[in-house]
Parts: sequence; C-alpha cells; structure tokens
Amino acid sequence: MDTFAAIADGLLHDVSPEVIANSVVGEFPRNELNDYVKNVTRPSQIPGFKEVVHSIVSKSDNASVGLFALIMGVMQLKVLAFPLTGSTTLISEMPLEDRQKVLLAWRDSPIEGKNRLFRLINVLTFAGFQRLAPDIHYRAMGIPRSDLREELYEGYQSNAYEYKMMQPPVANNVELYLPQFDAVIIGSGSGAGVVAHTLGREGHKVLVLEKGKYYRQDELIFNELEGFDALYESGGVLSTSDGSTLIMAGSTFGGGSTVNWSACLKTPFKVRKEWLDEHGVEWVANELYDNEQDYVLKQMGASIDNIDHSFSNAMLLDGCKQLGYAAKAIPQNTGGHQDHSCGYCHLGCKWGVKQGSMANWFRDAAEHGAEFMDQVLVDQIIRNKSGHAIGLKCINTRNGNKFTIRGPRKFVVASGSLQTPIILQKSGFRNKHIGKNLKLHPITALTGVWDHKSDPQHHSIMTSVCTEADDLDGKAHGARIETILHSPYLESAFLPFSSSDQARKDLLSYQKLSQFIILMRDTLSGTVTREDNRPDTLKIDYSINKTDRALMAKSILIGMDIMYIEGALEIIHPYWKCGRFSSIKLKHERSINDADYQKWRKSVEKIPLPTFGPGYGSAHQMGTCRLTGKGPKDGACDLRGRLFESDNVYVADGSVFPTASGANPMVTIMAMARHIAVGIAKDLLPTVKL
Repeated sequence: MDTFAAIADGLLHDVSPEVIANSVVGEFPRNELNDYVKNVTRPSQIPGFKEVVHSIVSKSDNASVGLFALIMGVMQLKVLAFPLTGSTTLISEMPLEDRQKVLLAWRDSPIEGKNRLFRLINVLTFAGFQRLAPDIHYRAMGIPRSDLREELYEGYQSNAYEYKMMQPPVANNVELYLPQFDAVIIGSGSGAGVVAHTLGREGHKVLVLEKGKYYRQDELIFNELEGFDALYESGGVLSTSDGSTLIMAGSTFGGGSTVNWSACLKTPFKVRKEWLDEHGVEWVANELYDNEQDYVLKQMGASIDNIDHSFSNAMLLDGCKQLGYAAKAIPQNTGGHQDHSCGYCHLGCKWGVKQGSMANWFRDAAEHGAEFMDQVLVDQIIRNKSGHAIGLKCINTRNGNKFTIRGPRKFVVASGSLQTPIILQKSGFRNKHIGKNLKLHPITALTGVWDHKSDPQHHSIMTSVCTEADDLDGKAHGARIETILHSPYLESAFLPFSSSDQARKDLLSYQKLSQFIILMRDTLSGTVTREDNRPDTLKIDYSINKTDRALMAKSILIGMDIMYIEGALEIIHPYWKCGRFSSIKLKHERSINDADYQKWRKSVEKIPLPTFGPGYGSAHQMGTCRLTGKGPKDGACDLRGRLFESDNVYVADGSVFPTASGANPMVTIMAMARHIAVGIAKDLLPTVKL
C-alpha cells in the first residue's frame, strides 16, 4: 500500500493557489486558498487513504487481487520495474513530475496491459481521494458534505414507517421451522417488493430475507464515504475482472430501489419483440404485459408532473429540441409529490418520497402480513432428491453463525443479477445459463463545463432522456443519453486524466460541470461466478466488445452536439485522445455547422474507443437466469419464472431478462416480477380434487 500511495501521488500532487483560483466555487474565500493547498495535498498524506484502497482491492476477485499484489511487488524492485518505468530509479523515489510522466506513458502505451494498469491506478486513486478529502475540499467545490435534505424539504412531514425485523437465531446451527409462511423471498430489491406486495394482496404470507442492513428513513443521512459502504455491493467499487468497468449495485433493504435515481421507463417495443421472436416469451408482447407495466407505474405514482429539472436535465431537453433530436422527460416514482428536489437519492430517500420497495411495496406487503429479516445471507437452497426445495441454509452476518429455515412452500430468488446466480450455483443448480448472458448496459460519460453555478444537489437526478441514438443497428442497439448523478466520486471516474493540475481544476469545477451518461444496450454478454476459495466474492467476466464501443462512440457525438448548441464553454470527451473542445462563442451565436466545432467533431469521429481508454461503468445488471419459452437449452427459467430444475423455486428480478432491456430496468423488473408473482399466487391456491 505504501508503494501504491507513492504511485497515486503521481496523479494528484501539490498544487499552487494560482492554478485553482478560477476553479473553486465563487463564494469560497480567496484568503483560504493557501489553507486549501496546505491541507489537500496528495493521496499518501490523506488519513485513511491506504486503508480505503486496501479495502477496495481486498473485495476484488482473486485474479485482480493477485495482479495488484504482483504489480506493487514488481514496482519495489529496480530490475523488474525497469520495463514498466524505463528508469532504474524506483517510482517511489522519483520526483512527483517524473511519476506523472511514467503514468502518462502507461496511459499512452500501445500495450494494452499498461493501459489497464493506468486505469487501475486512476480509479483507485480518485475513488479514495474523493471519499476522504478534507472538508475544505468540499467547501471549495461548493457542495455540503452533510445532509442537505432538511432545507430542501423544510416544513414537509415525512410519512415514515418503521419495519419490525424478525431476529435471526443468535446461536449456531439452529433450525427455524416456519410453516406459517407460504413463500420466502430471498432479496429485497425491485422484484422482491412487487412479489411480496402481490402475494400479500392475494392472501399469502411471505418472509423477506435481505443480506444487507435495514436503515430507517431517518437514518438515511449518509455522506458518500459512509453511504457507499453501507448501501452498495463492495462499497460501490465493484468492477469487472479486467478492471475496465465499474459496477454499482444496491446491497441494503430495498436493494437497487433504495439507491436508484427514480427513473421509470417502459420496456422498448423492439426489445419486447426480440424476447418474443428469439426466446418465445409470448406474454411480453401482448396487452397482458402492458397492464403489468401500467400497474407498477400506478402503484408508485410515477409521472412527469411536478418534475424539478436540474440544469443538466433541462439543457439536455432544450438541446435536443434545438437540434431536432428525439427526447422526453422521464417519469419519476415520487407518488405525485409536488417537489422532489433531492440530488441525494443515491444514498437513500430520507423523506420516503421515492416509491421503491422500502417506501411503497414492502409497506403494503407488511400491512398484509409480510415479515422481514435483514443481515441474513442465504448460502444455499436445500432440495430433496427430486429437486423440490425444502429449506434454506443461512448465515447471520451479525455474528457469522449458521442456521436453517424450513417450512415455506415456495422459494423466490430476487437477489439481483449478480447475487441470484451465485445462490443458485452454490445450491447445486446445473443449468448452463445460470450466471451466463450477463448484460450491464455499459456507460461512459461526456462532460461539459459552463459559465455558471448550477447547484445540482438541489435538483432531481435523472429526469430527461435523448433517444436519438438508441437504435443504431436496427435491432435496438445503441445508446440512450441521460444525465449522471452529480456525485464528486462518480463524476471523477469518467474524467480523462492529462495532468495533476488539470485534474485538480476539473474536480473543483464541480458546480460548473454537467455530465451525460452514454448508456448502451449491449450486444455482448458476460458471466458472473464465485471464487472457489472465497465463495462470497463475485467474479464478473465482462469486457465491452468492439461493436458496442463503436456504437458508444457514435452516440457520444450526439451528446457533444447537444452540449455545443447549448453553449458549453468546454466539452470534455471521456477518452483522453479525443481531447477537449473550447469555445467562447455565445449560445445564441452558435450553429451546429460552426467550422471549429465540426473540425473537432470530425477528428473525434475517426478515433475508436479502446477497452481501457475512457472510464466505463454500469448501474444495470441483467439476464443471468434467462426466462424463456424455448426450454432449458435456451434459459434457466420457464415462462412463469420457475427454474427448470425445481418445481417450487422461482426467480423474480433482473436476472430473468432474456436480453438487455435497453432502458433503465426498474419498471421492466417490476412488471416481470408482477407477472411471475401472479402465477405464484395461483400455484399457492389449494388444488381441487375430484
């Protein structure tokens, strides 16, 4: 870790007040610039930096941990380090400017392995720095580190609801016999909430198990360091095995619905037709599925009424209007609330305005007899010789003790597309599609710099979408352009690196930045498995293929057009080789055909995106237990969401998607879970004997 910190210092090192004077927020006192540069120096000097990076690395799969250890070991030996650094001086002993030159050489190298190493160092450095930087750094950015929502919702009375959690056994190797429950649901995300709600309303009693922790509404007041650790898989820094793509997945009561950005989009028509034509899923192509989607939208009060567009969202809509690009507002699941001006929903909705599983679906389920147990990891589903599930092997994560649950008649796995296949694999299910066909909706982000402060944390996160580039191949593959969460940690992951000074200025320009997500419907599929010697560690094999990178590059051009016509002072392409475009021309004087902009655009168009060039990410995981009408050779579940290998085990989350949804998947997850749950409710009815 000492060696890593020394390398990280090459990316972010000391800066002079003059360099950052025009980047800090306007109200930051100029007499405090000297204090800033004294207190916000380099990563190795930030308390806790090495510990945070160590925690991130240790949660990675074996190959990633091994690579990190190998590289750091090599960098401590002059002879072995020479091929990487080109110097007989250890990088830890080099002047900071020379360390930066070494890192830029890795970034620019024709050798992909060096590009990968640069991405690894870059991601870990900025993830640790942004989470741990002292308060003066956040004040200089103009973003309060403490919770803002008191002032945002002044006078609003939250209709809070506190769940009563069943307590797991404290002792080891205890068996719970719970025949009073008709079904047990493993996981608590978007699909789980709808299943619990549906079964409860049909008179069936359910038990919901969640491996994460339940936080009451009034406890959802985290800063980013605490919040990502508490609410996300691997603290929000999970990545693919090759390190190319960061993955964000909820891991708390309510799952992804607790931390998502409120976007409610229906499943695109072409995707539904693909599921019918290629996988025989008849019910997604008819009025029945329309009704399921309408049901979940109505239950959450999703609409475009009362939307509070942030600058980025309003700018996206206006730019598309100016250029004739297809765009629309995104319905928000805010239950008709008059004002949802909260840019902190990625850390949970303190006021219960966002109608996810915790605020809506489970509350209704609880009123119909559902019960809940948090901090319980389901390790395996116990089956008899015929494949019929008869119980669960569980771990109380508070103390590590094991216990079993027996008695429920139906078992619904709804732990998300990363964890659901792991549970099934550990339980001995052998269908070849379990853990395969992983879709990630990979993203990158285009950055714009503006001439004014926008206060993004005072506005809803994602309320608009451009669909101009969402079908570039005639098969619904392309990108939707949306706005990203204005999180200092997340935004920095997609900023290209050119120098320490430029990185400082970019980070401090938070209030004047906006970013568009370029969200791909991927053609590629990956896999998710577990490490044999670390069964709770995810191994995600996925790398964005050439086809998807080419479609992403075309979609970035559309985003560039929008930012230019809207008057961006600077447009920062996510791939460093494409550079930055600057213009002082006023917005009303601009034309998309302006010669200087077109010259840059055409140069960008010729540059392909490599695997380890831009920052890539994912907040949508889908497809690892495909539902199909074509039998076990094509998927893991039948048309009712039931595993082909068991008559009473169902899957009801994003895992069942036959392919990527092509739009933010929450509504699709809920609609499919609704259909599956209606079927389970029928299965639970007593059979009539003649």
